[in-house]
Amino acid sequence: MRTFLAVFPPPETQAAAHAAGERLRAPADGGESKGFDGVSWVKAENLHYTLRFLGEIGEDGARRAGEAAVRAAAAHPRFAATLGALGAFPKNAPARVLWVGLAEGEGPFEALAHSLDHELKKVGFGAPDMPFSAHLTLGRVRNPGRDWRERLAAAPSLEGVPDASFQVQGIRLIESTMSPRGSIYRVHVEAPLKG
Repeated sequence: MRTFLAVFPPPETQAAAHAAGERLRAPADGGESKGFDGVSWVKAENLHYTLRFLGEIGEDGARRAGEAAVRAAAAHPRFAATLGALGAFPKNAPARVLWVGLAEGEGPFEALAHSLDHELKKVGFGAPDMPFSAHLTLGRVRNPGRDWRERLAAAPSLEGVPDASFQVQGIRLIESTMSPRGSIYRVHVEAPLKG
């Protein structure tokens, strides 16, 4: 199964982030129409902070990953987070990923991700492929020729927007299945933070 460990904001916060993506994808130069902007946009209910992508693992791997998530989550209190500015990866090259960052909560997110990596290592998982970066992926750019810098620079921060602030309450182990309508997520384990 294709799996990852993540924090999912509440639905109202997902909706606020998704609305920011909708504003980015509005019709623009070249007569592009909504939905045909060369970006694979993430559904609101799938918006999440990936703490660790695990890839294809079996039932035993999922069990071990779930146990690691429970231990990591239990070591951290719930904490406040607030959506922030919009941006893109890579930073100084044509955008491949469009995202919403954090205005508050980055430190506790990084600590949680570090604890999770430590617990995963103890149960046989290797080091992460990339360092953790707290962001909600809004969309993946399929047309690298498009320049998103001006639109991103003009997009306001979500700090102060209703529902942009939320409590991080736990880690989920997710199985992701591809479908013609986008990824379908199934929760395997809920690992609550303490408090």
